[in-house]
Amino acid sequence: MFLAESRKTIDHSKRSFLNLFTGASALATVAMLLGPAASPDFRAIAAGQQKKPSLGGDIAIATAAIQLEQKAVNTYKAAIAADLIKNTDYLDLVVEFINDHGEHRDLLTRALRTKLKGQQPVIENLGTFPIPKQVTTGRETEIIRYALAVEIVAAKTYHEAIKDKLSSDEAKGLVASILAVETQHAAVYRTVLMSVIKERGLADDNILVPFSFFSEQPMPQVYFMS
Repeated sequence: MFLAESRKTIDHSKRSFLNLFTGASALATVAMLLGPAASPDFRAIAAGQQKKPSLGGDIAIATAAIQLEQKAVNTYKAAIAADLIKNTDYLDLVVEFINDHGEHRDLLTRALRTKLKGQQPVIENLGTFPIPKQVTTGRETEIIRYALAVEIVAAKTYHEAIKDKLSSDEAKGLVASILAVETQHAAVYRTVLMSVIKERGLADDNILVPFSFFSEQPMPQVYFMS
């Protein structure tokens, strides 16, 4: 279990993960969330400076994806350790998703080493995604809604990568398989919120399936007011 024994392990940065706007690029958001851990090559891709997909770009994106998956694992484990998720059914669900993210990280790491011939990134001490205090001090529903936002950002990241940022068929195939699972995670959280708890999902979720195509799904809007 990740070393999260109290709320002190959770990042309450003012640059809150939830303070995003609809037009934000997922890759740019991930670069911001990774902070100094994001490679210069990935930052350039996220900023739209990549002229065309390349092997170097594939390595940079795979590296950032590994870090993203690890931060997701860390964030979920910190939430569990801080006792933010008390319902046993929801807890079982989160543990299952932790395992998924760990498998994604490991698959990406193997592909980075063996297929792309890249160097495995350091993933120790990456910390969690920033979690607003409104989430950590609010109802359990707020952490589920926050988790929905996390999964949407992950899914949007893979969607952007596969659309026009990756060069190799192997990288595209792996990312597509992970994208499918991330969108399933988001769908499960949205269903829990809207059909089980009978509360809203994200700001744009007026129905259970709010968009006909995932490409239409915006990045999470601000929905916690400080």
